[in-house]
Amino acid sequence: MGSWIEQHATLLQVGVSIATLMVWIFYAQLLFQSYRRVRRPKIVINQMLGNSDKARFLISNMSQEAIHIDKVLVCIGDETQQVCEQVTDSDPEVDFQTDQGRKSAHAARLEELTVQGPLESGRCIELGALQNLMRRITHQARASDKDTGTDPDKAVGEGKCRIEIIVIAVYSSEKGVIGASRAFVCDEDGQLHPEMVQTTQHAGFFARRRMARLHAQYA
Repeated sequence: MGSWIEQHATLLQVGVSIATLMVWIFYAQLLFQSYRRVRRPKIVINQMLGNSDKARFLISNMSQEAIHIDKVLVCIGDETQQVCEQVTDSDPEVDFQTDQGRKSAHAARLEELTVQGPLESGRCIELGALQNLMRRITHQARASDKDTGTDPDKAVGEGKCRIEIIVIAVYSSEKGVIGASRAFVCDEDGQLHPEMVQTTQHAGFFARRRMARLHAQYA
């Protein structure tokens, strides 16, 4: 046995070196994946308080660090016929229609007038109810004279609508803007349900470029 080891010492040494290298590569990969998971931004968009038009939407920051929400877009319809409007700030003509409402708008706190701003890790912010968002989108689309061929009110009334919420934000460890999106669909009974289980994260290179184009388009 000893003579065999002496004869194959060089081969055994090479094998041990390769095995050691593989172990180091394995642990380095684990550390790298753990680092990426910690540094990767994650925004969650949830539906709460039922499945009717009174359902509300919640934006949560599950990243390791704070994010800065820059814009929130709501899109109605599919890729062929779609209405997209920005709902980052309150719309005084829709949300504060009465004189009393306009007075309360001046006295409201900043977080009641806009969702733009920093959002700490583990914190969430409410976007609003579906019926309010639909009313705002309809008003903004008509005010801007957009001939999209899609009527948001009619789409919801027919019970066959698709609503996509897009959040565009800034994350400290990422260059440019990042984003997240989640779509919700209405069934034949008018009940709203998420189209997918998870929120889609837009943090890759090409995804960030798409978010940057949307940011510039709705500046």
